[in-house]
Amino acid sequence: MRSLTVASTTFRESVRQPVFFTLVVMATLLLIFSYLLPTFTMGIEEVKFLRDLGLGTYTLCILLLGVFSAANLITTDIENFTAMTVMSKPLRRYEFVLGKFFGIALSVVLLAFLVSVVFFTVTLAKVAGGDIVIRQIAYKAIWPEVGVILPGILLGLFQTLLLTAVSVALSTRLPMILNITISCGLFILASVSGPFVDYLKQKDSAAYGITKVLCYILPSFQSNTEINSAIGLGQTVPGSLVALTVLYSVFYIAAVLLVAVLLFQDRELG
Repeated sequence: MRSLTVASTTFRESVRQPVFFTLVVMATLLLIFSYLLPTFTMGIEEVKFLRDLGLGTYTLCILLLGVFSAANLITTDIENFTAMTVMSKPLRRYEFVLGKFFGIALSVVLLAFLVSVVFFTVTLAKVAGGDIVIRQIAYKAIWPEVGVILPGILLGLFQTLLLTAVSVALSTRLPMILNITISCGLFILASVSGPFVDYLKQKDSAAYGITKVLCYILPSFQSNTEINSAIGLGQTVPGSLVALTVLYSVFYIAAVLLVAVLLFQDRELG
């Protein structure tokens, strides 16, 4: 119950940050611009362009909010001794960490919802108002397009929540700038780790064994990349694959939060 109080306070702090409204405006403008931008193509290529840009915009915006909020709010609470004041009340340390994570996660979900509404609206407008190739050949109905995009929206959200959990864990020990740098670096590594390990294996590199071990430890976003590519092409993603990816993210988030609680247990607050 006390974690819920911390989560509620953190949620309000997160959505009141200038970065939240900046990201909402930025995502909206980018998606509208992608609708109006002439792609010098016709038919399904226009929708493919919109899907690719829309998913990229959506993922980038919610990722920035999650990582920035975790690195900023928690680190600031520790540096300003706010955490020490809160700890003087009947609040356990694990409740503080979990409350912070779930509060930031709620703000990420809210941003994801707002950006998704704009994304769906713009995409459906493109499908409904496109040229004759789009209307009569590529699409028999508008709403199936929602089913194509939805897996990317869902997986992008859980990918962001995973990185937010990592940022929460880092914030218990590291300053904001270093936290954001490591979190963004981890996102890049997790997105390319699979192909990089395969490349080292083909080259019979001595670093193959180490990188393969790291590949098991670090989160893997390779399936997200492949799914987004399939969505861009208009392919339907199997529900079982989406479910397994979400389940993987949930277990990884739980493991990272456990590490975050352990790191915060003996953190000096005063």
